[in-house]
Amino acid sequence: MLADLIRAFCKEPDNNYEVYENYTKSTKTMVGEMTVTTIGIVVKQDGSSMDMLAQLTSYLEAKGFDDPLLELEGVSTDALGPDAI
Repeated sequence: MLADLIRAFCKEPDNNYEVYENYTKSTKTMVGEMTVTTIGIVVKQDGSSMDMLAQLTSYLEAKGFDDPLLELEGVSTDALGPDAI
């Protein structure tokens, strides 16, 4: 399952990321506003969200995760104090 792989990715010794369980975000769509609850990855203020995405993609590929429906187009970032999620 993807969420389990994300949790394992964040626990890797070289990664300075934290899992944010049950992250809730309201977003506007073409048909109105929608609230989504998902798993998030906290990137510390000295880190880069783009670097994290590149590392996560490589990690998922190395673990054999292959989901043709997974697209990064839906990825978004928000401020979480001095950090990003």
